[in-house]
Amino acid sequence: MKSVQAALFGPLSVAAALSLGACATTGGPEDPYEDFNRSMFSFNDGLDKAVLEPVAKGYRTVTNEPIRGGVSNFIDNLGEPVTFANEVLQGKVGNAAGTVGRFVLNTTIGIVGIFDPAGAMGIKRTDEDFGQTLGVWGVGTGPYLVLPFLGSSNPRDLLGKGADMAMNPINYAEFDGDDATRIGTAVVGGVSAREGAIETVDSVRDQIDPYTTVRRFYVRSRAAAVGNSDPVPTNTEQLPDYELDF
Repeated sequence: MKSVQAALFGPLSVAAALSLGACATTGGPEDPYEDFNRSMFSFNDGLDKAVLEPVAKGYRTVTNEPIRGGVSNFIDNLGEPVTFANEVLQGKVGNAAGTVGRFVLNTTIGIVGIFDPAGAMGIKRTDEDFGQTLGVWGVGTGPYLVLPFLGSSNPRDLLGKGADMAMNPINYAEFDGDDATRIGTAVVGGVSAREGAIETVDSVRDQIDPYTTVRRFYVRSRAAAVGNSDPVPTNTEQLPDYELDF
């Protein structure tokens, strides 16, 4: 049974992308849907302040760093099969072999990924998604978009998110409580990521125009991710966007 998230995401993504044609805009070539995007950015930011930020700060209060590190490692480990598939599609055979090694070591010796013995052995984690794969294949990004709940994106990355969900083995596992487990894992992953970004988000909100800061970072970081042909260690200090599924 596919996850509830996967079942809902496809129609939502397509509808959101198609609806933009009717949106009034004032932005230039870099951001043609700026009016719409700013509205969605404000919505997501308000949701973050009301829900995600308090939960993330509460999570930090009731846990210590080793526990939070274990949760983050576990979530990262669940994403390794998708990274592997995209590395194969991009022809990054060496990276793909490293990802397999990380997954096997961390799932077994690392107790389902809670610990990171692969990292201790020098096997660095890389992170690839289908949006990057499409970019490597020469597909353009399309216009910058900010969507409710999903945050910063573009048509290429929207398609990529759907493809990554379709490639993720966890969305096809069937067992008692499978959907509840998938939803719970997504929520825990979101809270974990948001906790790690508390200071960064605060610094962005101190900027004169937080929207422009986030947009520029997203566009540049995605371009850099697509253009990089060597293993890229995941940067835990990356500027986050306001998403429910970090």
